[in-house]
Amino acid sequence: MSFNHPKAGPNLVGAYQMSGIPFVTSSVASEVPGPDDNTQSLPIKVEFPYVTKFITVRNTGINELRVGFSADGMVGPGERLGSADADKHPNGTRNYFLIPSASSTAGVAADGPVHGSAGTIQTFDVRCKEIYFLSDVPKNNSPAAAGLSTSFSLIAGLTPILASEFPALTGSSGFTGVG
Repeated sequence: MSFNHPKAGPNLVGAYQMSGIPFVTSSVASEVPGPDDNTQSLPIKVEFPYVTKFITVRNTGINELRVGFSADGMVGPGERLGSADADKHPNGTRNYFLIPSASSTAGVAADGPVHGSAGTIQTFDVRCKEIYFLSDVPKNNSPAAAGLSTSFSLIAGLTPILASEFPALTGSSGFTGVG
């Protein structure tokens, strides 16, 4: 009898049919930088030890939150991230998803403000091994522009597939919709 059982790979359907193993993390207040920030910071990267089954993200900050699956996908035309990332997408593509800020979707209930409405929470039914976050800074001088950063909370359901068994999601490896 052999003890060399095959590893679960990225195409193992059963791994995505069972419940996910919980993975939870949150940023500290104002940790996620904006692309126009003077520090020219890189996006916040969350790496998962196993491939995800789903990811749910909540924007807890004052600016919209960009969510993407590659660092290159987080920049828009003419934006800079770090010293070597100038004009990554001169053709006008933006490979990120926007989640509204908690302050822009807050309502008022009879007993006070309601935060965390459905617009600030998004679930992605995707399999990946990392995800990136960046603040989407308002282009005008609105009160929200006073702080360039934002924050998030995340819960993911993980499969038993090791992250090292999953391919890198980049445009150069054929995944054109991620940057």
